[in-house]
Amino acid sequence: MPPTFKKLAAIAIFFVAVKVLVDSPYFKEAKSSIAHRNEASATLDPPNLRQTAANKPPAAHPTSVDRNFDIVVYGDEVPGICAAIWAKKTLGEKGKVAVVRSNYATDPLGGVLTRGGLGYVDLDKIPDWYRQPYAQCFREFLDKANVPESCLEPKTADKALKEMLSEAGVQVISNSTLTPHVVNNQIEYAEVKNTKIKIKANSFIDVTQDAELARKAGLSYYTGYESQNIKSKNESLAISVVPTITGLTIADLRKIEDDILYDTPLVEKIKASISKYKDPASTEFWLRNFLTPIYQAYRDGYNIRSVAIGAAYHVDRNLPFTQEKGFFFDKANICVYKDNSMSWNGFLFKYKVDELMKMEANGRKPTPEMVQEMSYLQEWLQKKSGKDVRLFIPDEIYIRQTLNVRDVVAPLTGKEIILGGTIPEKSIGSFSYDFDLRGGVKDLESRIPPLPVYNFGIESALASKVNNLAIVGRSSGYVGMAVSVGRIATVNIYQGQGVGVAAGLASKLGVPLNTITSAETRETLEVLTGKTTYLSGRDTSYGVDYKEVK
Repeated sequence: MPPTFKKLAAIAIFFVAVKVLVDSPYFKEAKSSIAHRNEASATLDPPNLRQTAANKPPAAHPTSVDRNFDIVVYGDEVPGICAAIWAKKTLGEKGKVAVVRSNYATDPLGGVLTRGGLGYVDLDKIPDWYRQPYAQCFREFLDKANVPESCLEPKTADKALKEMLSEAGVQVISNSTLTPHVVNNQIEYAEVKNTKIKIKANSFIDVTQDAELARKAGLSYYTGYESQNIKSKNESLAISVVPTITGLTIADLRKIEDDILYDTPLVEKIKASISKYKDPASTEFWLRNFLTPIYQAYRDGYNIRSVAIGAAYHVDRNLPFTQEKGFFFDKANICVYKDNSMSWNGFLFKYKVDELMKMEANGRKPTPEMVQEMSYLQEWLQKKSGKDVRLFIPDEIYIRQTLNVRDVVAPLTGKEIILGGTIPEKSIGSFSYDFDLRGGVKDLESRIPPLPVYNFGIESALASKVNNLAIVGRSSGYVGMAVSVGRIATVNIYQGQGVGVAAGLASKLGVPLNTITSAETRETLEVLTGKTTYLSGRDTSYGVDYKEVK
């Protein structure tokens, strides 16, 4: 063979090999991971690079053959994915169920638990929760996502959700923002934005964080904590940026904490900065666990119970130690992943509700203020640890609460929760978690009740004025202090599974969704799972009259 021909053949083989490599799933996955990493970086990417990375190609809209469904779930939060899967289980093989979302097809599924980076899962405090019928979708999700105990990796969570939807036979339609058309108290169809496509279904389940579909359908809602105190109409919990941090270990954090605690002049500055902005009782609260070291709460999760690290950052940055506005470095929940990176939930920003609603309308993107503060934080952690620490901001910020739909069949109130929740005839399950008021709420004028153990049903999620609509998630029908517990993802996932079953029943029976009861839903859940429901709700007021709690 002539030398020239050999060279040409070798070149041809080289380019074929490169083409095969580029087209391989591994290469595409690695490319996607790198692109995401650069886009999320707090400091390494200039703003114009992040903006370019966000300009993703549009995904395909639904075709003419997939516009009619039995049930449509709008939004891709985990409670909605569970609703879709269990609606399909209830309907059987011939049932047609879709998850419709405004996100691009390339965006991870799972909303706040994936795109928001919220890795540290708030688990139910009822010991045997995983045996309950209403918890089986959540349990399957944690198993498929390989969660060791409490920490969820966004990438594996996205993969798990895709597998679950595929196995259930649920269709996912991306890049489709819906506007409902309501006739005679029913959504007749939902139109896809910028198209003439109309999606029809017997029932619609809105699982968007801000009840987007429900508000467009004309349902009224409370904002902030106005259902507890009208003065708190524009007041809500702090929001978080939950970055992934590399180059830092728990051992490094322990050393940073020790260095601060053994620096007497710094400790005095910290105490002075806290007392400057707090009354004596509040100062005592913040210093209560000052000498308590980082605590390993789970195999994969840690809690920072001392304010020392955060307060030292405030001193070094000359930031006021207050949660009322701006940035606050709080005590933290930390996940440690298999690659030794960390998910750190403790970096708070305080805004009014009207500002938060604008952020939601803008896709919950991190603001320049947040990116700048994370850049300062990265530099500070590098200095304190002597390590090459890097912070990567997720695609979305974690907004805890903005609004709650009022027009539901039976709202769940804080007073009810304290007394044990809904009566058994109106319950599908039980849940226990603290009244969590992270960042505080101005003008709340209410004591924080002790840990509740309460029953819940589906009636707080069923729209009263639109017969074939349910609202599942933090914007569901929670009133007063119930907002602080109802926003927890775990109980919303439980309720999502139940509402999916209810929607399946409504479709099979040919009746409006808001006529299905918790009792019917619980019975069907038990049949589908082969498990018996044990309700644990009980009065946790311990004789104290929380008369101000609504």
